[in-house]
Amino acid sequence: MGFPYAYNSHLRCSRACPARPPYGLTCRASAVCRASAGKRDTRPKRDTSRVFGPCRGGPRSVVLGAMPEQPAMRTAPRSLPLAGHAVPLLTRPLEFLKTLPAFGSLVRIRIGPGDAYVPCEPALFRQILKDPRVHDKGGLFYERGREAVGNGLVTCRWDDHRRQRPLMQPSFDHRHINHYAGLMADEIAALMRTWRSGDVVDIDRAMATLTLRITTRALFSVPADHELVAQVEKWLPVLMDGFFRRMFVPARLLSLVPTRMNRQYPRAIAEMRKLTEEIIHEVRRKKGQDPGLLASLLNARDEVTGDPLGTQEIFDQALILLIAGSETTATALGFTFHLLGAHPEAGARLRDEVDGLLGGRTPRFEDLSGLTFTRQVLMESLRLYPPAWMFTRATTTACELGGHEFPEATTFLLSPYILHHDPDLFPSPETFDPDRWQPGGMSEESRRSVLPFGSGGRKCIGDQFALNEAMLAVAGIAGRWNLSPVTDRPMRPIARATLKPGPLPMRLQERLRQPVRKATITDLRD
Repeated sequence: MGFPYAYNSHLRCSRACPARPPYGLTCRASAVCRASAGKRDTRPKRDTSRVFGPCRGGPRSVVLGAMPEQPAMRTAPRSLPLAGHAVPLLTRPLEFLKTLPAFGSLVRIRIGPGDAYVPCEPALFRQILKDPRVHDKGGLFYERGREAVGNGLVTCRWDDHRRQRPLMQPSFDHRHINHYAGLMADEIAALMRTWRSGDVVDIDRAMATLTLRITTRALFSVPADHELVAQVEKWLPVLMDGFFRRMFVPARLLSLVPTRMNRQYPRAIAEMRKLTEEIIHEVRRKKGQDPGLLASLLNARDEVTGDPLGTQEIFDQALILLIAGSETTATALGFTFHLLGAHPEAGARLRDEVDGLLGGRTPRFEDLSGLTFTRQVLMESLRLYPPAWMFTRATTTACELGGHEFPEATTFLLSPYILHHDPDLFPSPETFDPDRWQPGGMSEESRRSVLPFGSGGRKCIGDQFALNEAMLAVAGIAGRWNLSPVTDRPMRPIARATLKPGPLPMRLQERLRQPVRKATITDLRD
């Protein structure tokens, strides 16, 4: 009869299969499963009695019945000689990626002389993320990332990550997050004090300044008005744009094109490294008076050896946190204010919620749980425009995915943007609909497919830091100001190392302050 399971196969089975196969196994034998519940058939195409394990490097002997035919993996069309699909990935990447699900659940693309594979189904996407030991941080995104910003927590490989994360995790626990929220509220209030009713501001740039000031103050205890902040704000965009271009175009070729951006990229790396060194020096100078993350790293000891962190390791962590802690939240806030301005009814609902809960005062950490619609708006913004819209993984050993076998050093290109815009997961996926996020508003599969901070063992360490920062900024600003677009021109997201909205000119209109209502004797009696 044959054993009715195989290791980590296509993750789709019919109702005739057992509800819960043994741990780590999924139905695959044709006598049991026809994949009738799945929209795409991803099963292997050969008859075999050997099934490769779940990316553990070796075959396992399992007796199976005849294996059904598996369609050959398709390659995305219009690949150019030598360049492959580098041109659409550089010029119109979002449009290109959204075409790929039509070619199957796993699609081959060409990047220069090599191949990469794009998973287009949630199950395959999660299978890659759940085992970082096999699908490690490698491929074009992280290779270029390590060249630019070093081997910090975000860019390092799994073996380094296992050592680094425990050293940094305490700085992101609940006690510290509560403390950071107070600093965030201070910086949000300081930003709003510089605004004048009737002025037009570029919200994208304003949010970049805000999140950078919060990051340098909360994580590094560098005063927000320090000259270092202005220098980071100048060079960070150059570094991020140049890093993305070098993913798809060889650096030697770019050096032959003497554009301003290509000339400035090496200097941007040098300047960011210099600024990071100055931040570390500033923290060292305080000699234990600094409660920030960087001070904790300077005092940290390896759990096994007891040795302090090396200078290079501290430098790499500081640089990557400086970038990751400000860039992604800034873009998320820019998109959110754009969506609220483009959908006045949602903006009115959000302001009503903020007014009802806060009554004109500044939001605090303990208020966040009551801002349910504000959270829905933010999550819908992250679904539509995930800042981390694309990244890569590289296999550390031979493995199987979706019924296909891959050798060691295979590159997978993962795009949350593909999943977030899948009409099977999200009806009318291009529509801004915060009510999707109400209880019961979407299936559990759809909810699990929204991955703005990644998933698995390499999920972003600062996800709660970023969410709290964004919630406090949206609620704090919406409680005091109306932001309205000054043009009807459609916003076109710019896909670089992160997904950015580009310039967002919006007009500021100060709202009439509602005085905070004092408690009455009746309130106290109730």
